[in-house]
Amino acid sequence: MKTTEYFLFTSKNNFNKEKNIIYNLMIKGGLINKLSSGIYAFLPNGLKLINNIINIIKYNMNKINGIEMYIPIMQSSSIWKDSKRYYKYGDELFKLYDRKKKLFILSPTNEEYITKIICNKYYNFNLFPKLFYQIQTKFRDEIRPRCNILRSKEFLMKDAYSFHNSKKCLDNFYLNMIDIYINIFNKIGLNILYKKADCGNIGGYLSHEFYILSKYGENNIYINKNENKYFFIKKKKKIKFNYKNIKLIYFSNFLIKNINNFINTNIFIKTYLVKLYKKKYISKLFILIPFYKSIDINKLYILYPLIKKIIFLSEKYIYKKYKILNIFFGPIGINYPIIADISLKNWINFIIGSNKNKSFYFNVNWYKNINIYGFFDLCKNINFYISSNINNKKLIKNKSIELAHIFKLMDYYTNIFINKNNILNKNIYMGCYGIGINRLIFSIIEKFNNKKSIIFPLSISPFKLGIIPINMYKNKIVYNLSFNIYFFLKKNNIDILLDDRKLYFGEMLTDFDVMGIPNILIISNKMLKLGLVEFKDRNNNIIKFINKNNICNFLLFKYNNLFK
Repeated sequence: MKTTEYFLFTSKNNFNKEKNIIYNLMIKGGLINKLSSGIYAFLPNGLKLINNIINIIKYNMNKINGIEMYIPIMQSSSIWKDSKRYYKYGDELFKLYDRKKKLFILSPTNEEYITKIICNKYYNFNLFPKLFYQIQTKFRDEIRPRCNILRSKEFLMKDAYSFHNSKKCLDNFYLNMIDIYINIFNKIGLNILYKKADCGNIGGYLSHEFYILSKYGENNIYINKNENKYFFIKKKKKIKFNYKNIKLIYFSNFLIKNINNFINTNIFIKTYLVKLYKKKYISKLFILIPFYKSIDINKLYILYPLIKKIIFLSEKYIYKKYKILNIFFGPIGINYPIIADISLKNWINFIIGSNKNKSFYFNVNWYKNINIYGFFDLCKNINFYISSNINNKKLIKNKSIELAHIFKLMDYYTNIFINKNNILNKNIYMGCYGIGINRLIFSIIEKFNNKKSIIFPLSISPFKLGIIPINMYKNKIVYNLSFNIYFFLKKNNIDILLDDRKLYFGEMLTDFDVMGIPNILIISNKMLKLGLVEFKDRNNNIIKFINKNNICNFLLFKYNNLFK
């Protein structure tokens, strides 16, 4: 494209007096325009950047036979109430009414609708696995939008959903998706870290988050550089201590496999009863941990170094002694010492077993309802690459941004809609896989800048090459060569920008720099007299002088097969 046919939206001014330089770079580069807090328009340069990122994502989704589709943004609230997530999301859901006073929500994610579609329409069970994906706008009513597009109310996201006829099939696909995500981030040029994570409002039985180091991040990573290992510490949230009264609630139709339909498992505490053997002396102990975590028995032996043996009392023992299933087992009313995982220390109004079948205590609080001995590190560490002998002096604290999250949902959603619609008699297992594209753009700009301008990786740059002809309207040789190169590259579907404005060289170069164009071709009469043109590779900070007769072949070779 020629600059006279385009609109750059670039600027030389600074618009943000705060420390966040990313906003300035995006404004200067003509990428975004702020409409209000948490809401941004993507200008032509920004949209071209998004489309190039989407091309990489689609290429990798299509490699594993992903099928693209579109799910409406505005959705009936009833289906969200079926999954109980209407209540879990709470005020983060955007809600609106139509003229008939019917309640709708603006979707932050689409597990319910895609599952309903599959459970209603997909009759040939043997054709699984299948992966469906879309790249679409999502909404979340953020209480405090921050860092422009990093945490906004409206954002772009790739969400994908896989369906399987066996657990093993889902397991294999899930592991393959981790590799696919790593390929996507590598192609974009980002060094990614990933770890196991809590399932949160999405739900399921296993999830992994993908992070990048960033000074604007909300999560801490401590890196042991000597061992090339890292681990995460979640940022602590401020807790409002609004204690509620404890309640005993009975569920007549309770099903363990659909536990998420009855209680919020994000605030449910599991109870274990263990026997501690010290020579001839035996004692019993309650251990409390979050529902989605597992106990690390090695940590128990470290906590109790004089204990020779630790035995977890089985579900069979619990049922024989207390006449209840293990899920309903709890410490209230049974006189044994209690310890809990450190992650539970600030929990309030949580749920725990009541020692009565199909019943739980709600709004339980420490010391008010449970007298606890102490909080300790008891659970298996959910982070990868942890040093077995961590030396705090070697650790360097970094902040990080979560760019993507994948979930092994199993039959978490499919059971809801299969049971409700009574169409399929077999289990369908499901996974979901998201990438936050707005966050991806923020992270790309943070990494690929020199504080004054952006330098995009070649694979995603809005334009691969900028051509700057110096005084071309005064020199026919410069003019003809510039347009010959321009038309040749356009014919070969290479996205380039030719500056055909009547501006000084410095003005043209500044615009191309702030736009993040990684390669710039400078054509001047001075160099043409030597038979050369100047090629500037901003990513590698290299300047090459190419023979003017070979320049087209040089560029064609460089820009072919960018997405492979």
